[in-house]
Amino acid sequence: IEGAGKTLIKLWNVSKFISLFEKTDKKYKLNDLDLWIINELNELVNYAKERYEENNFHNPAVKLRTFIWETFASHYIELVKTRAYNQDKKFTQEEQNGAIFTLYYCLETLLKLLAPIIPFLTYKIYHDLNNKDVHFEKFPETISIEKSKINTKDIIDFNSVIWNYKKTNGKSLNAELESAIVPEGLKLIEKDLILTHKIKKIEYGKELKIEF
Repeated sequence: IEGAGKTLIKLWNVSKFISLFEKTDKKYKLNDLDLWIINELNELVNYAKERYEENNFHNPAVKLRTFIWETFASHYIELVKTRAYNQDKKFTQEEQNGAIFTLYYCLETLLKLLAPIIPFLTYKIYHDLNNKDVHFEKFPETISIEKSKINTKDIIDFNSVIWNYKKTNGKSLNAELESAIVPEGLKLIEKDLILTHKIKKIEYGKELKIEF
């Protein structure tokens, strides 16, 4: 019960963060980080639909909870924050819009997936966002987008190493890094990595190396 309560609070906090940004229909551009999280969510949509049709609600609930904690909130949101705010105008307006589109798409899809098992909170959040009842919405469908060339393990491993390195050395998460050797597969999201982790000089190779 305590663990489930924490997940509800996490979902509420995620929704409050995303609602800081104005939902927009303007032209947007998705980068590989956005494609990655949408592809991850597409797999979850298919999984939940198959299990719900078998009246299996436990397994989707576990996977959705894991996705919220360990993929969406901990990694995608942390990496996309700078682009969503875009305070220093390091990204184009279309790139910023792509981040905001993806945040809303993921949240609204998660609310629809969770609605059968968390009816009250999902109703509240969805109604606040869209002035609609989530329980009258159609079950989410996957959207057709190109596959991202980056993978979940690379992103999670890289972020975790950086954060642990800073913590071990008594530095804040906003501390600048003089240089970092990054896995080649993450080159596609270079700007997001540099601005999130405050990396002055970035290179690519097989072994991760970090210096203050």
